[in-house]
Amino acid sequence: MSYRVFSPQEYPLPYIIENIQDWPIYRISQQKDALKDFLTKRVLEKFESKFPNEKEQKEELAKIIFQEKIRLTQTPWKADPKDERQFWNNVKSKFIQLDAINKETDTKPIEIIKQIVDRYINEIVGNFDPKAYGLARTLLPQFFGRIFKAAPGKWFKTLSANAKTIHEKIPITGNIEKIRNLAKKGTVIVLPTHFSNMDSIMVGWVLSEVGLPAFIYGAGLNLFSIKLLSYFMSNLGAYKVDRRKKNSLYLETLKSYSRESISAGAHSIFFPGGTRSRSGTLEKKLKLGLLGTAVEAQKNHYKNFPKETAPKIFVVPLVINYHFVLEAESLINDYLKETGKEKFLKENDEYSTSYKMVKFIFKFLSASSSLAISFGEPMDVIGNPVDDNGDSYNHLGHKIDVRNYFVTNGQLSDDQQREDEYTRILGEKTVNQYFRYNVVLSSHLVCFAAFEYLRALHHKVDIYTLLRTPPEEINIPAEELNKVIESLKERLKEMNKNNLVLLSPEIRFTTEKLIDHGMSNINLFHANSPLLRSSDGSFYYSEDIKLLYYYHNRLEGYKLENFVTKNTK
Repeated sequence: MSYRVFSPQEYPLPYIIENIQDWPIYRISQQKDALKDFLTKRVLEKFESKFPNEKEQKEELAKIIFQEKIRLTQTPWKADPKDERQFWNNVKSKFIQLDAINKETDTKPIEIIKQIVDRYINEIVGNFDPKAYGLARTLLPQFFGRIFKAAPGKWFKTLSANAKTIHEKIPITGNIEKIRNLAKKGTVIVLPTHFSNMDSIMVGWVLSEVGLPAFIYGAGLNLFSIKLLSYFMSNLGAYKVDRRKKNSLYLETLKSYSRESISAGAHSIFFPGGTRSRSGTLEKKLKLGLLGTAVEAQKNHYKNFPKETAPKIFVVPLVINYHFVLEAESLINDYLKETGKEKFLKENDEYSTSYKMVKFIFKFLSASSSLAISFGEPMDVIGNPVDDNGDSYNHLGHKIDVRNYFVTNGQLSDDQQREDEYTRILGEKTVNQYFRYNVVLSSHLVCFAAFEYLRALHHKVDIYTLLRTPPEEINIPAEELNKVIESLKERLKEMNKNNLVLLSPEIRFTTEKLIDHGMSNINLFHANSPLLRSSDGSFYYSEDIKLLYYYHNRLEGYKLENFVTKNTK
């Protein structure tokens, strides 16, 4: 597929809407009070339709109070409001009075529910301040640029006149012109992969650099305890997401905010993996709740606008590719402890203060390692490809009308089961694009080859036994690793030719140069290196096989292991 590739010197691109006060996110923020009132009404209507009588409402209210009590007892956060316990104690007292023999109040269950909804809405709804956005827009590139040109420990001394620019270090690939054009015609939903605490910063910066208006996005409530981060997120369109809250009322409130914001034209970011990938693999199973709000918003457009003028919603996958992830060690440990379970994962503390956050960013960006960000192909909310005009096409290449997906017996209709199925299909199409637009970095390939060699060599033991192998017993002959990588390179080039994956330029290096490049990047930060070469160069070994496994996992799902086994028999 051919399209214009912007050179590093062309960034940042001009905004598609010059006046910031014409941005959808700004208009929504200016009408925030009206939006809150509207959301309260909608959530209560849904609640009453689901629980039409007082008995059912009381039963559901009891469940909500019980779940919130568990949250406050077992997983309190610094970011919780100071009056959180007091509020829920008051709710509990009012609930008890509902069953009091001598009632002193005429309070109805729905009135208590309304108080809870109001609190949830005030917590969730974000804000957008053009001044804060301008400050971030000015400071972030300067901060990145200074770090890129600074030698470790010497912030203000450039390495050389040829130091890489920010856009050489972070190449942006994809059909940028098409995405910009679609953002003028409708609403864009960006679905990034999620591997690191750096992701939100990176995605926000990239979207600004390609000239798109600010996006709304969900940010974990726990991150708002970090003062520096809280200031910017609270003023740049972030809405708070508390993943401890599992009750139906909170989830409906959260989805209603997302749906109505999209319906109002706000471009949005969803991390459909739900949280950072603990295993290091590309996301295969997505959280579809918020993604489903895009499908609902599209249906609402067809209901509320004439057929010819109904706005369209476009979905764009985005793959973020890192050579190394600073949180990798704690993430893979979480994954191995929780494999096969759905338990709540305790938050890692790498990013728990403003100081740690700045230190985190500096360590990441001052490394010589680069990263790659690649946009997938835009789709409609059913997962069909769209052209530059936003028109949809089916798998046969025939132009189609998305409105027809929401029609039953000639009329637009509501059908939750049908829309859930559309969301599932959209999720599958997104996952397919993650794999297709994943950029294979040298570190990914080297770690995959080394770990798969070990797995093939010890094929009689399970993965957990292999991961407990003492470091001194890990020995990969250099000649054997070279053979495996040569085989994988040829397979990856063939896959790239068939548009199944993207390759970084280093994949075409000679094998020895590729291994050196991969190891130099993967060993930048970790105290125990995932892969090292012996002093005489005759073999490779690992100081932390779990880290080797984590980075290897980025190439899981391509069936590349078939091209490793045959070299180790």
